[in-house]
Amino acid sequence: MFKLLNNIIKYCTRRRQNLTVNQTQTNNTLDNRYDNQAGYNLIEINRDEQPIPGMVTQNICTDKRLLETPTGGIITVGNKEGIRCGCNHFIYAIEPNDTQPGLGGQCPICMTEAADILTKGQISLSQAEAMSLYCTLCSSRCDNCGRSICKKHTQQFTNSDASINYLCPDCIKQAERNRLLKQTLTVMLSPFVDDSQLPSQKERKPNDE
Repeated sequence: MFKLLNNIIKYCTRRRQNLTVNQTQTNNTLDNRYDNQAGYNLIEINRDEQPIPGMVTQNICTDKRLLETPTGGIITVGNKEGIRCGCNHFIYAIEPNDTQPGLGGQCPICMTEAADILTKGQISLSQAEAMSLYCTLCSSRCDNCGRSICKKHTQQFTNSDASINYLCPDCIKQAERNRLLKQTLTVMLSPFVDDSQLPSQKERKPNDE
């Protein structure tokens, strides 16, 4: 984790432009039908970057290009650059809409896994941060500790009373230990429980002897 923080500090000292150039090479929804057509002239580009809270390298970007057509008209072309989250879904906005999911959050378990791979030098900081994110379709929460996590790290657990909880890996382990302990105690104490259900010597009637 300390290595991850050191890498983040190194990235923070670089120019912001360098952090976002390569992050969404395959995550774009580009409208480039006018790029190679003669007579279309670029007038200006307006770029809006919406940083992901807590992230160093992750931004959701929108480009609006103002073009002059061959006939002298003006058109606006919009391009979006999204992020591929660790759940393998793309997000193009913080908030969800009718057609696309939004940002669900950062899974602490995914973050730990990504940090381990990052410290081995197998992925970049940008990839590690993207791996820790999940979309609103994959959002979940542990019923025991209340942590917000992704669905991938949520497991269904059936209690002794047949009720169902959705738990994180840590709480699953604890619940299984508690269940095993309860089953063990039940087996060990079962002879004593059966004897206690018998009538005591005082409760027996004279004709029972």
